[in-house]
Amino acid sequence: MKNKLGFFLVLLTAFYVGIILGNPFKTEVVDLRPFTDYYEAGAADSGGWEVQDDSFYTFTKEYILVEEGSEEITPEIGKDENIIPEKEIYEVQQGDTLSEIAEQYGMGLTILKANNPGVTANNLKVGQKIKVLRGNGIFYKVVKGDSLNKIAELFKVDMEELKKINKLESNTVQLGDELYIKDPNVTKYLGTTSPNVSNRSGLGFIMPIKYTGITSPQGNRFHPVLKRYIYHAGVDLKAHFIPLYASKEGKVTFAGVMNGYGKIIIIQHSNGYETRYAHLDKIGVRNGQYVKTGELIGKTGQSGRVTGPHLHFEIRKGKTILNPMKYVPKSK
Repeated sequence: MKNKLGFFLVLLTAFYVGIILGNPFKTEVVDLRPFTDYYEAGAADSGGWEVQDDSFYTFTKEYILVEEGSEEITPEIGKDENIIPEKEIYEVQQGDTLSEIAEQYGMGLTILKANNPGVTANNLKVGQKIKVLRGNGIFYKVVKGDSLNKIAELFKVDMEELKKINKLESNTVQLGDELYIKDPNVTKYLGTTSPNVSNRSGLGFIMPIKYTGITSPQGNRFHPVLKRYIYHAGVDLKAHFIPLYASKEGKVTFAGVMNGYGKIIIIQHSNGYETRYAHLDKIGVRNGQYVKTGELIGKTGQSGRVTGPHLHFEIRKGKTILNPMKYVPKSK
């Protein structure tokens, strides 16, 4: 009897020890941050993280601990609105275009032109040195007859902000002084207003190009590339590599390449309106840039899913797709 009782106690002890060894944690580990090196970079179906199934290696890391309040942070350009970006000089290479140079430095085409008065696509040449910078601003040299108020009015910026950025103690500027103008409206400075700007609809929209006709209306149509009937969200306007202007003032929310659209610019306007300009050859603005009605923003082309050059133009309000031709006058 004693032997049976002893055997049973030994068996019970072994069972208990097995449970302890198989489950070393008495509570669930919920803070996984210290163990991220041992978890997959993907979420499990349950909403947590899965332990890797295969073998893995451990490694050590060295951490430099800094006492609270002792770390120095160097402000980055663009983080502090009062930091003036560094001006650089770019030497034009074979095959360069103004649009490509502007895109390389994250500048809008009009901003690049404003930093280089007189430089155009027609007179750009290899070896030419042009001013570039990383930021949505221009360097302006004070000329005869200028005043701080006139400069602020020319570029539609706040005079006090202009003084603050350039660390001016008074409203006086001297001939030859160079000022940094942040987020300027360069339409008046460059004289790049659309020829349609005086002919606006009741909601303030203008025709974004010189109107010469429509190649495909908005609505259901047989797609020339996809070879099936599909809803056409915008209107295709006749446009053969010509200047493109903002149909209304607003903020650029997208400037780049989008599937089907090719090179496209999307501008958000007041009251929930949005315009889209697609199949472009050149993009002259960047994300986050504010543009005025009639400001030059790019060049039409034939990028994306197309059979030939034209401008695909859309107007939307929220999620509703509108017929652009009911919102823009057909000025010629």
